[in-house]
Order: sequence, then structure tokens, then C-alpha cells
Amino acid sequence: MRILIAEDEEYNQMVIQAMIELLYPHVSVEMVENGVEALEKLRHETFDLLLSDVDMPLMNGYALVSEVKETLKLSLPIICVTAFAISGDREKLLMHGFDAYISKPIDMDEMKSTLDVYLLNGEG
Repeated sequence: MRILIAEDEEYNQMVIQAMIELLYPHVSVEMVENGVEALEKLRHETFDLLLSDVDMPLMNGYALVSEVKETLKLSLPIICVTAFAISGDREKLLMHGFDAYISKPIDMDEMKSTLDVYLLNGEG
């Protein structure tokens, strides 16, 4: 199982990767810094899940979701990891094509309960 993470902040990259490796040791994690890099990876490689920030340089998370679903025609689950998780944002994120979201600062239990839906295969 492979997860692609699109996150421009180095600290957040380290935190997200460490949490996933602790929770799901069987999962391979790849990191990119923006939506453009994520699209390039997705054009040439297969991933089971995409975690994406919303606010990134070059291409934000909304544009990335649109490109993945409409241009690349991929059906992999896309989970937003964002600090923009106030009332009403959940609906906006889901309307734009995200399958779920995880709030920043990231809570380990929230990450596990959200990712379990997509990653459970007897090891989660």
C-alpha cells in the first residue's frame, strides 16, 4: 500500500510521515511539496491514497483534486489535511472532491480513525 502526501511545510511533512509510519508500518509513504509535483507522481506511479494540504504553492489542494479526478480520471481517495477546518469548511472540502479531511494540528486518534476507513486490511 502506498500513500502520496502533498504538503509544503517541512515540519508538517515530518509529523505526518512519522504518524503514518507508526500507525501503519506496512504502508509506503512518498512526499511532495505541492500539487504540481503530486500530479507528476500520479501520472507515472500508482498510489492507494493521497493526503493533501489545501494551501500550497504552484497548485493548491482544490486544483489538485480537480486535476486528479477530472484530468487523470483517478479514483483514489483524497484526504485533505488542513488548518482550515472550521464550521462549514468540511462541506466545502467535500464539495470540491475531497473524500475526508484531517484537521491541523493533527491529532493521532483523528488521523487513525480517518485513515482506517481507507487503509484497514487487518493491520490497522
